[in-house]
Amino acid sequence: MLRLGVGFGSLIALVLLLVLAFEIWMFVEAVKNPRLTDTERLLWCLGMLVIHPVVAIVYYFIEYQKV
Repeated sequence: MLRLGVGFGSLIALVLLLVLAFEIWMFVEAVKNPRLTDTERLLWCLGMLVIHPVVAIVYYFIEYQKV
């Protein structure tokens, strides 16, 4: 059995926690974004719930950077 150690496991946990925080941040920003129509807001939020970090990263570069 492969033993990665506590340090490596902690690093993985930290990276996953940061990704989750980024996803939540982008989700909240999509919900609050007044420039989006209701349909756009729904599609962005559903995408973030289904495809997770990929859609959050795309949202960051396409919509969030316009602020």
